[in-house]
Amino acid sequence: MIRTKDVLNCLPLLASILGDRYGVQVRIGGKEACTNGKVIHLPALPMDCEPELLALAKGFTDHEAAHIRHTDFGVLKAANLDSVTFNLFNCLEDWRVEKKLSGIFPGCRRNLNWLIRRFFTEQAQPRAGDDSPALAVLDYVLLTVRAWDVDEVTPARQNAASIMAQHFPGLKDALDAILVKVYIHCPDTAAAVEYARQIAICVRQWEPPRQAPTSKSANDHGSMTKAKLEVNDSAKQIGQRSEPGQPQSALSSLPLKALLHAEAQDLPQNIGEILAIELTSCSSESTGDALTVGVEGTRQAAPLPAEQKLQALQASIALRTRLQGFLQAQTQRRCSIGRKGTLHANSLHRLQVGNSRVFQKESVQLGLNTAVHILLDVSGSMAGAPINLANRACFAVATALSHIRGVNPAVTAFPATTVTNSVFPIMRHGHTVPDLFDIRASGGTPLAGALWWVLQTMLPLKEQRKMILIITDGMPDNPLAANNAIGVAQQLGFEVYGLGIRDEHITHLLPHSSRVVNDLPDLVPAMFAMLQAALFKGGAA
Repeated sequence: MIRTKDVLNCLPLLASILGDRYGVQVRIGGKEACTNGKVIHLPALPMDCEPELLALAKGFTDHEAAHIRHTDFGVLKAANLDSVTFNLFNCLEDWRVEKKLSGIFPGCRRNLNWLIRRFFTEQAQPRAGDDSPALAVLDYVLLTVRAWDVDEVTPARQNAASIMAQHFPGLKDALDAILVKVYIHCPDTAAAVEYARQIAICVRQWEPPRQAPTSKSANDHGSMTKAKLEVNDSAKQIGQRSEPGQPQSALSSLPLKALLHAEAQDLPQNIGEILAIELTSCSSESTGDALTVGVEGTRQAAPLPAEQKLQALQASIALRTRLQGFLQAQTQRRCSIGRKGTLHANSLHRLQVGNSRVFQKESVQLGLNTAVHILLDVSGSMAGAPINLANRACFAVATALSHIRGVNPAVTAFPATTVTNSVFPIMRHGHTVPDLFDIRASGGTPLAGALWWVLQTMLPLKEQRKMILIITDGMPDNPLAANNAIGVAQQLGFEVYGLGIRDEHITHLLPHSSRVVNDLPDLVPAMFAMLQAALFKGGAA
């Protein structure tokens, strides 16, 4: 049985579960953490993911899934917001969609709150107001919405508020009047856009408090005006002050209204941006240490030539006959004692103490509840005789298994022709065996990525036992990553078997559960030896 705890500690399977739960696609590979509005991309991370990195990936998936599910990107695009208004919108929309997702999946609230604490309290970077009082306005909005969910953010929020009170008196109250409306009622993306525009207008229209007129003489009035200008210049210099050796913000010497013309890179980062940077920095530098998952692609497939198909069907019938004969021999008959059935002589002594359970009843238990996924290597090294043999072997095994009650087979070729790290599903679980097993060989051998894809595919299946049969002629592109994927699969309870096509390299990856075939007549005894042990005993061949 596959343990939930083990699955949740395995990034590819966790990502798959979250993707299925949220109704989005999650892909692992490449160098960036990003979302295109349909697919969540995680970078190729180290194979040995530490718990914190796993939590970051999980939080990024939660956050971006919330946007995919609940942000109306059409409305956002039509709004055509400038950089600052978009930054304000992001603050509000992040909070809104996370709240929506948490209402449906309460568990993700804990993940998101952990991220908020981590990035805005425990490992908070110097806030914007330390460098530019104008940026403290955006910082205040960001920290206010985050404090709604995590109280520990409040001190940082208060710091931003004090900077605003010093440099822009009265602005905080105007912002709070809008933010309280957001908290009470922000039902959709359009509402978040409107509130962001209202906040931007507040900033644009802010004016410093006016001095009350006095009855002083004109000379006195002139002196006061001169003094006021000097104070304002001093305030600007305070705003421009930065630590020695530190870069000075381009906005620090500009008035508040200039904030509305700032570039996106100068503005405070939202949690999605922070997470993306953090995950990207953790991406695996070495391809040998990279954890990537294959993606579905396409490949040309045709029916087997008549002669090859006939040979494969003959092998399939022979394999099926042997397996079914063995199945009948392995049928278990369990005798249960009760009050119905035929009289059980050895239980008659129970009548002396008034126990009427003296009848026997036999029940048949076949014990088969197994999903089998055949992973077919169609790389360039398989060209010629090996791929012809592999195609026939794959068709024969799939056909034989499809006729055995309690077995749910599937077949996937790798790689597809679209991208390097890809797979091409020939037959999915629960479907009938197709006629398209004539595939030409080309490309590399991305076994690790293909295995991770198969594990993701098989995880939700209802069958208690899950087996993977790899049909290949050589070593994978990345033996270390393939070894890791096989090891994780076995730890999770998957059974992994190998069939070498005219090559013994598979025996290095699977020394205790693999066989080598050199021609089609070798297939039946080799497969029977493995499947006999796997299907009916559960041990290695």
